[in-house]
Amino acid sequence: MEHNKNKENTKRRLIDAVAHVFRTEGYAGLGVNKISRIAGVNKKLIYRYFKSFDRLVEAYVVETDYWMKFAECMRHLPLPEGMEETQHFIASALKEQFKYFYAEPEMQQLILWEVSTDSELMRSIHRTRESMGQDLLELTDPYLSENKVNFRAVAALLVGGIYYTILHSRFNGGKFADVDLKTDSGRKAILQAIDDIVELVFERSAR
Repeated sequence: MEHNKNKENTKRRLIDAVAHVFRTEGYAGLGVNKISRIAGVNKKLIYRYFKSFDRLVEAYVVETDYWMKFAECMRHLPLPEGMEETQHFIASALKEQFKYFYAEPEMQQLILWEVSTDSELMRSIHRTRESMGQDLLELTDPYLSENKVNFRAVAALLVGGIYYTILHSRFNGGKFADVDLKTDSGRKAILQAIDDIVELVFERSAR
């Protein structure tokens, strides 16, 4: 029992060390020796408990990535029933993604890493995220006719647009399509637009 407790404490210290480096230096600062030094543990324990350094980083990503956290929550939530509940569920998931991504610089750094480097680790994480996201997309299948609206394409634009507009606002400031995300009114406008788009999609498929 004591061994398991020590193991979990060590794993927690290693994941927290990854988080610290990621917050302060970005993904370029990650390294086995640095992480083991900050965690105060022998680097051999990284391989004993996580099998590889990439798996350690992946454990940190799973705790930080919105869609992975959401997929885990979905396992414990009652699924929406009927078209109207599903519409609101999907819109809420996308709005929460916007709010989470806006508020979490670490998640922003993860997406920057994913889109700006040739990393097998990030490709693997993206594939995992996509697989988890299928559960959410499949909720719309009974209600959205693909020959009218391809909701997967709409979702791709919404999720990608959320990432890009927030990253643009963080690094370049100013307005994007005359919307200022640094203001309450600008963020509320984006949230309302998400609601409007999802509603329009469901209405069109219901005709």
